[in-house]
Amino acid sequence: MWQEYKKRKIESLNRAIEMGEVDEWIVPILKRINENPDYVTLSSCAGRLAVMDMKDFGNKGEAIFLGKWHEIPEESEVLRAIQAGRKTTWLMLHPPILHIACRDLKSAEKLLIKSQRAGIRRAGIISLKNFVVEVCGHERIEIPVRFKKALPLDLSSVLEIAKMKLERSRKKFLKLSELFVSD
Repeated sequence: MWQEYKKRKIESLNRAIEMGEVDEWIVPILKRINENPDYVTLSSCAGRLAVMDMKDFGNKGEAIFLGKWHEIPEESEVLRAIQAGRKTTWLMLHPPILHIACRDLKSAEKLLIKSQRAGIRRAGIISLKNFVVEVCGHERIEIPVRFKKALPLDLSSVLEIAKMKLERSRKKFLKLSELFVSD
């Protein structure tokens, strides 16, 4: 049953990769994890910078993406997105995230240990069906950049910090990937 489940998930991933629906940066990590017979990746994000306009923070149902990038863009692109905001506009850095199904509870435990060894503090079992583990970076930024009018902000510095945080998160995910080689 596990082998068939894993095969279906990998076929789905390969279709998504062919259609350009998977962040390129994370593909080698997904492939390495999927080479291990005890794991299969379900969903992922390489981390992203976003500018969102929302009436109330946290109300994502009514939120509008004004810009979304999986690499840190030029400051002018971010500034254009911020200037398009009409409500409360937020600049956010979301870290990389992986959902990985595990063959059994022992495999899930090993994955949690690998995550810790890679320096990833946010990892846990989120579903006992297929023992799904969520592995999530913790380096985030959530900063209001417009509230009724533009807020004073040193955008260059914020983007520099965002780039450093995204790189730090990604290094941990690369280290996690490398720990699968030693299996």
